[in-house]
Amino acid sequence: MQAYLRASLPGVDVCQYDDGSRPGMHDFNLYRNGHRFAALEVTTAMHAAAHEQWQRTPRGNTWTDSRLLGEWTVRLASNARVKSLKARLPAVLAALEAADVSDFNGSWGPGDEWLDQAESLGIDTAHRSPRTVTPGAIHCLPALDPEQAGGWVAETGDGFAHWVGQWLREPSRADNLSKLRRSGARERHLFVLIPMLTSAPFTAFDPLLRSPSPLPTVPPDLPTEVSHVWGICTHGDGDAFHWSPSRGWTGFPKPWRAEPQP
Repeated sequence: MQAYLRASLPGVDVCQYDDGSRPGMHDFNLYRNGHRFAALEVTTAMHAAAHEQWQRTPRGNTWTDSRLLGEWTVRLASNARVKSLKARLPAVLAALEAADVSDFNGSWGPGDEWLDQAESLGIDTAHRSPRTVTPGAIHCLPALDPEQAGGWVAETGDGFAHWVGQWLREPSRADNLSKLRRSGARERHLFVLIPMLTSAPFTAFDPLLRSPSPLPTVPPDLPTEVSHVWGICTHGDGDAFHWSPSRGWTGFPKPWRAEPQP
């Protein structure tokens, strides 16, 4: 995080402020020529339920099984029986391979028995990749909400600008806003990380995934506690976005694109 901010803000010293010594401390202070000019708070737009399910799936959500020839990605419903997946899922997918079926969407499979097993395990969709990198690999992911699964690919990044102002006003962001308000800084920056398991809709994170990334053309409607906002996806090849009242929207390469990573 500090490396990214330094690369994006030449001549700025980025210093950690929250040392855990007391509650309510914002994450970083920004200095220029020895003078603090901004406070910065970092937050994550995480889909809490999907993340919890992800944490409960076996072996970090991916493992291999010798009974399978292909590589499978499985989306799990919210009621998925994650404790049974390791033991039962490979045989269910092997039945798909034996029937030469590459996709399952919850309503069709090789026989009623297979459908019953898929339903009991909470399999929402299953897809066999046309290109097998790791034979027998099983990748388990939580099912996506309809608004997150996809949508129109817009020509601008306006979807992010519209979403971020609304999202920052949700009750779950009150702590971030109060930290910035108490900072007393002239500039108050909020840095929004958008992970793979995000609560943001497709229209908000899609512009941040693509390269080149289309910048928003409209200003965000930010709470008074926030003067500047940043947005970055932890995956994909797109740029990060930064809104400043004086400069408007600008884009920056991600730190792992801007600099070689160890």
